[in-house]
Amino acid sequence: MTIFDYINKYGVYTFDEVAFNEVDNVILSSISYLDLEGYVSNNRFHKRSIRNVSGMFFEDYNNNNAGKITAVKGSIKIFKLIGNTRRYEDLYLYNYYYLGNEKQQFSAIMIDINKSLVYVSYEGTDHLISGWHEDFMMSYMFPVPSQRMAIDYLNKHTLFNNKRIILGGHSKGGNLALVAGMYANFWVKDRIVAIYNNDGPGLRKNEFESKQYKSIEDRLIHIIPNYSIVGLLLRNSGKYEVVKSTKKGFYAHDLTTWVVKDLRFERKQLSSISDVMDKGMLEWLYKYDDEKRKKFVDSLFMIFERANVTNLNDVLSNKKLIIKLVFQARDIDKETKNIIKDFIYSFFKYFKDTKVIPMFERKKNGSDE
Repeated sequence: MTIFDYINKYGVYTFDEVAFNEVDNVILSSISYLDLEGYVSNNRFHKRSIRNVSGMFFEDYNNNNAGKITAVKGSIKIFKLIGNTRRYEDLYLYNYYYLGNEKQQFSAIMIDINKSLVYVSYEGTDHLISGWHEDFMMSYMFPVPSQRMAIDYLNKHTLFNNKRIILGGHSKGGNLALVAGMYANFWVKDRIVAIYNNDGPGLRKNEFESKQYKSIEDRLIHIIPNYSIVGLLLRNSGKYEVVKSTKKGFYAHDLTTWVVKDLRFERKQLSSISDVMDKGMLEWLYKYDDEKRKKFVDSLFMIFERANVTNLNDVLSNKKLIIKLVFQARDIDKETKNIIKDFIYSFFKYFKDTKVIPMFERKKNGSDE
């Protein structure tokens, strides 16, 4: 059963009749991907139901006013379905906020499940390289701008109410939910009942070992597909809820590919290639300090810019070009070039069918030039 099947089957039940669960969490986390500017207010006193917002949103969408809509295709399909279901149509949306520019990307929205429970949904990254740049920055600095904004957003909008709080997000949004929960004001943190990191990155060593992480660890639910990449980045507890995806590789990151069984996702063992990926990334993190990781990130994204790479699919479909550019980037010092090569080597171990590794090893044993 897909998420869409779940909505069709259980959409007839209210949350009083069938309690909130991990599938509902993923559905609500997808709403933050939608461009809801003009439809949802950044004000807790001006709330609109999902039914109301969905009606306006798709009236514009059907009138070919698609220029306003920058959301992920799956999220739009989910939103259209839930707008006409008894389970979701009367949930209220408010405190919508979006900021996007060349250096950072942040969006969040609050969703009232009932009078005493609110879901705070943080937007993740899409396939654009500009969004992934900040994700990679998480490897050497804390907090990155979007993490700071996630903390501020939570404290500002939940301090003066008595609702219990569920935090959630997909991809980078899952990390933002985690960090916001860790550094929430005491009065806010005390009301957090669950934090869902849906295939989002973990933390640096300092934050992972901090008292702030320990304070919310028992409320953290880290869901990853059996073919995970993003959810294994940085440091995690290893207590994953591994769920079955109908896709492999990066395509399993798409939450609409996750298989639902009754009121939860179907569990699956982590794939052997994801396990290799997990161990390879940890080895890489232990090997290099923050300063070297920063040089790596700055140089890597400079290479992407030179190659006119604008999204992750360009990288995955043109591995040889990226490797070639690494070796030909003469203005990058040798140490940084080796860090990049080391990362790429670890990353492409993930792809069993890649032809890059043999070529990479020939280069590694030969000249850097």
